Amino acid sequence: MLRKLFLSTSIALLAASAFAVNVSVAQLDASRLLLTQNVDAYVSVTDDQGKPVDGLTRDAFTIAESSDGKNYQTIDRIVAFKPKAAEEAGITFLLVIDDSGSMYDTLTGKPTTAESAMRITAAKAAVRSFLSSMTNPEDRVGLVYFNTYYKTLSAPTADRDLISAKLNEIKKPTTEEAYTELYYSLGQAAKEFTGISGRKAIIVLSDGENFPYASAKAGRTHSVTGNRVFAYTEPILASQEEGVTVYGINFGEGSGKDKNLKTIAVETGGQVFNAANEDELAGVYESIHRQVSGEYLITYTASIAPAEKKYVRVTVKDEAGKADASRFYFASTVFGLPMKALTPLLIVAFVIALILLWLLTLIKLEMKKRPASLEVLQTHVGYAPTRVIPLTSAKTIIGGGKSATLTIVGAPSVKDEHATIVFDQKEKTYTIVGAGDITVNNQPVKSRKLEPGDVIDVGGATIVFDDDMMKGKK
Repeated sequence: MLRKLFLSTSIALLAASAFAVNVSVAQLDASRLLLTQNVDAYVSVTDDQGKPVDGLTRDAFTIAESSDGKNYQTIDRIVAFKPKAAEEAGITFLLVIDDSGSMYDTLTGKPTTAESAMRITAAKAAVRSFLSSMTNPEDRVGLVYFNTYYKTLSAPTADRDLISAKLNEIKKPTTEEAYTELYYSLGQAAKEFTGISGRKAIIVLSDGENFPYASAKAGRTHSVTGNRVFAYTEPILASQEEGVTVYGINFGEGSGKDKNLKTIAVETGGQVFNAANEDELAGVYESIHRQVSGEYLITYTASIAPAEKKYVRVTVKDEAGKADASRFYFASTVFGLPMKALTPLLIVAFVIALILLWLLTLIKLEMKKRPASLEVLQTHVGYAPTRVIPLTSAKTIIGGGKSATLTIVGAPSVKDEHATIVFDQKEKTYTIVGAGDITVNNQPVKSRKLEPGDVIDVGGATIVFDDDMMKGKK
């Protein structure tokens, strides 16, 4: 089966002191990599005031790729170079508005009953100003809001009046609705871009930190997400998968700032802004639009070195000096061998891949049972390189050490062999034994037989056990 292409980022803004510009790779689009081996890189070049630097020529840019992030190979074939490409082709924005309880306080964070003094009123006015300033008919805008819940008011559309009218549907939440599900909502917002191509950006406005319902309401269940508390890494991954850039706005004087919003923005190619009042907020929206509109689009033919992960470095140079930025994407091509152009061999390979996909689908339909497995849903601290692992051995070790079968990296509280799942060949059962602190279904345990659907917590990593062979047994 052809693997889904998705983007992941690790952005470095390395500006030489003699070159007063900032460079970032705002978005990588590898959707055409399979057929043409081409990648679209949207590159932002701004001055120290955040304004786009115009007039750079193709010769000012150098693209290089690497399979290991250390040894870079300069790309010789630049297929296309377009200044202000997004301005010409249009941008798809999704405006994400915080509708938590604190948005109905004043700009300085004091309770008020005067609608004109509320943060949400200033936010709506700034959005309307932003909409009226958008003169490019190719631009599209969508609108969502979030509090305890996530609500889509409009998919991206060219109808600015519709979006302006939809702002009126954002109302003061009840006490139960007044929480701030920031991370969950950003993950949902990224999914709004499914099937949309070109330059894509989320602009999220919030006046506080992620404050999920489940963590604040012990013993009570969110009607949509249950007891899950979403990690900030989840919207990063969701945005990377859809190739979406996140721009964050901290709104209000003295309002709490989410400590992870900057990381979410930077890891997806964006940045975070601060706005204390309506005028500053309107200025931030316009600044983001101006930056995205002024980006350079460089289409290049990717290097032929086979690798699952490709690092991309963009260097900008003129007489004043140079600056560069880098990020990476994951991509799989046919049989692991990239091609420089659409050839008969590629067409044959594509047909074979479709046949194999069809056969695998038939086989899957015939299969009644799957082997037992562990699936990592989220990690609050660190990360898990492997998300799903089948339980094919007598012992499966979960931990942070080299001997672990399922490794949790970067989590100090996870021991080298934190927990072991033991398979009983005679009874056909699995038992988890903890060398460190673990819970199963939120209950602390030292040893417990597992059942399908059991939720295991190991050092903040949420893992689900499943076994089709056990389903239906008493």
